[in-house]
Amino acid sequence: MRRTCLPGCGALVTAFDTLGACTVDITTKSVRGGGGLTREQFLPHEMRIVAALRMQGASDEQVIVRVKSENLFQYPTERMVANRATVCLRRLDAMVPTDAACAVRGIDSNIAVEAVSSLTRLMASGTPTQADQAIFYSMICRYDIVRELVLVEVGERLQNFDYAFTAVDLNAFMTRFTTEYPDAARWTESTVTRIKGSLRQTLRHAGLIGEGQGPESERLSPLFLDSDVERALIQLGEQSLIAALTGRAVM
Repeated sequence: MRRTCLPGCGALVTAFDTLGACTVDITTKSVRGGGGLTREQFLPHEMRIVAALRMQGASDEQVIVRVKSENLFQYPTERMVANRATVCLRRLDAMVPTDAACAVRGIDSNIAVEAVSSLTRLMASGTPTQADQAIFYSMICRYDIVRELVLVEVGERLQNFDYAFTAVDLNAFMTRFTTEYPDAARWTESTVTRIKGSLRQTLRHAGLIGEGQGPESERLSPLFLDSDVERALIQLGEQSLIAALTGRAVM
């Protein structure tokens, strides 16, 4: 099933069927996008560009063509351009929940699409903080491992005023994740090591680990969500995620 985009929404729901809801599928336990995180990273510059093109109504193909032909990413070669543009597009699509997910969350599907459009707009033209927080949400939606890290590891600590997140804690999380997800169990030791580095970098970009604390910081900080970002997350029925990110209860 596909939906018609709302005005200004561009092609936000073109991959609606294939990418599904922003939830972890606990029935199949297949990993969505986990290993690719080591190559894809946060991509703030690229996400802003692709989000802006989406808001202009460009199709996926048009986005990739423009990024390549106009050298919008400013890469020295074209080798990774199409891949990175596709990564960004998939993150945008992953924010759109399915009808089933909307029913579970008790939200209206049209309002959900509007909320995704708002987050995409913040990525494209918002402040750096707004853009980073919106990008982080798209990564939570796209990568099961990021969502589980936030909800289970980060969220429980912040809500219990426990701000320590050590290398031992991250190792324990990775061990559990690779045990529960058969796909992840096939990751090599070197891949797991790179993923752990990417996860810490992602938390730092999002603001959950302060920039001044260094890349190997073992202390978390509650996220001060931008009001526009938080409003969109509430419209998407993501109150539990807001609580995990901020350490406060959300009604």
